[in-house]
Amino acid sequence: MSQIAKAYGHVMRDPAYEQFAGGYVNYGLWTSATKSPAEACHHLVDTLFAKLPERGRVLDVAFGKGVSTKRLEERYGAENVAGINIDADQVQIARERGVTCDLRVMDAAKPDFPSESFDGILCIESAFHFQSRAQFLAEAHRLLRPSGVLVMSDILFRTGHGLDPEVFPPENHVSSVDEYRRAYVAAGFSPESVAIDVSSRQQIYPLCAAVAGAFDFFRGRAPGAEPQANGGQAFTAVERFWASFIVSRLVNIQECVLVAARK
Repeated sequence: MSQIAKAYGHVMRDPAYEQFAGGYVNYGLWTSATKSPAEACHHLVDTLFAKLPERGRVLDVAFGKGVSTKRLEERYGAENVAGINIDADQVQIARERGVTCDLRVMDAAKPDFPSESFDGILCIESAFHFQSRAQFLAEAHRLLRPSGVLVMSDILFRTGHGLDPEVFPPENHVSSVDEYRRAYVAAGFSPESVAIDVSSRQQIYPLCAAVAGAFDFFRGRAPGAEPQANGGQAFTAVERFWASFIVSRLVNIQECVLVAARK
């Protein structure tokens, strides 16, 4: 099992997280009106879908549980959708959710498709895991047909302090949005074809607050659970995982961005 598969093992088949995030595995797009992580996740995907072409063949990269892939099937038809994921278990989970399109276990940085295979490529909050993001961008440019578009949400990490370098490769860290934009140009996209919307890092705060509230960290037990004999001070393994998640994201995340890069 890859380190990335292990890192996401806590959430992929967890019913509590399923309800928490509405079936998605992303941070979402938060606004002042957002009421829940599930609502934020739906808002993010809706926003990204609006940037995709109206018709054509689309690739969903690192699709998680396949919720976005299922929505792509509904929009384009299963015959016009493909999905890739490095984790075979996530492919199985997507199948269990009713995804019927062409799903393959594949490294996003080494996609085995012919050049100019797709009119749109969707990648939701995953490219910072790839080895490397730069290689993925070059391959995405190769896979797109003329006028095709790469649509992404991505997270810019300033450091990897406290993070597994196999899960968050150091070569993907960037110092600014300008440096991040230059990676698209280096991959073959023209500067004027790359639109980057900065979704402020401040949206991480309500997400982390929602996580902390859902898992009741400060009492050491999940909401509704019986207090432990020691007063509820000991964290469970799941609570330790989420506590580490909160701290590491607050320390490391520089910006969250939405991208549309046209070939």
